[in-house]
Amino acid sequence: MPNLSQINSLREKYQSNNQISKQEIRLLKESFNKSSIEIKNLFARASRNDHLLKYFESQQSAHVILLFIDITDFSSKCKLLTNSLLSSYLDKYYDRVIPAIYRHGGEIEKIIGDGIICLFGEPFLNDTKSKLFEKADSCAKDIVVDLKGTEMEVKIALHDGTIMYYKNKTDDYPEYTMIGKPLTELFRLESVSENNSINYYHISDYDNMQCSNDGIYKYSLSSTHSVWKKSTLIKTDLKGVDWSFRKHFSCTFKT
Repeated sequence: MPNLSQINSLREKYQSNNQISKQEIRLLKESFNKSSIEIKNLFARASRNDHLLKYFESQQSAHVILLFIDITDFSSKCKLLTNSLLSSYLDKYYDRVIPAIYRHGGEIEKIIGDGIICLFGEPFLNDTKSKLFEKADSCAKDIVVDLKGTEMEVKIALHDGTIMYYKNKTDDYPEYTMIGKPLTELFRLESVSENNSINYYHISDYDNMQCSNDGIYKYSLSSTHSVWKKSTLIKTDLKGVDWSFRKHFSCTFKT
């Protein structure tokens, strides 16, 4: 996860829609350097749900759906911008993407310039795997449709897998970092992803779900109707990725 100060400020600015409250994030931030037992006792005394402690402090593994969202050809689009203009550009981008993530119940994992990694799953959502895919799919489609035709068109990599939250013990940087092979696979997939599309490995469970086969999609905040269809398999060879993932990936795109 991001630095807890950052995630707290994001929740202050953009209203999140998942089962972990701002108060619980704030309490975890304030007690970060205490022992797990002390933190659990603090949550109990404050009458706060300690569900997230099972993952953040006890390091219980979680199966999550991941999205890596970033602006297509970001470097070339921004190479002539001053630092001030670039800051304004990114602010506008965040103001459109982050609310969509929070609206669908996702949580921010990391922000790296124009790259935003978010997750759908524990401890923030405890839905079934199928439901998590549906929420991630709706979120990704909202973002692609919203930014299509603007100077901030995106490509989105969608992947899932089992991760673990690792506690960074550094006193001045309270962070729970997500670790696991799915992160490597997600980064590799992003590197070959195509514009205005949801890109995923061809053997993903997502490929067989109704949400990935929907031909017509209605953007939730407007009357815009978008036509989506799957691409043929796209060959790729990604280092650091298991052979079964490496053969092909697919994408859905708006015609």
